[in-house]
Amino acid sequence: MVTLYDFMRMDDNERGEAVFAGPCLGDRQEDGHHVQLYRVDEFYVEVFYDPAANEITRFRPFANPELLIPYIDITDILK
Repeated sequence: MVTLYDFMRMDDNERGEAVFAGPCLGDRQEDGHHVQLYRVDEFYVEVFYDPAANEITRFRPFANPELLIPYIDITDILK
């Protein structure tokens, strides 16, 4: 099991291995980046991809469920 603390101590290659072993839960756009949400054990990680540079620019791990709000599609709730 990878903890949030363990993840934050990893280098980017190790982070990528941990993230891409889990399911992708959603995606969105932000400031020209394609952002994908993954679950890693007991926390979540956003992966920021810059299509213009064709590279991952950062990983943002978090455990706060309020940060999941941008991935909720309100139209699904209203059906």
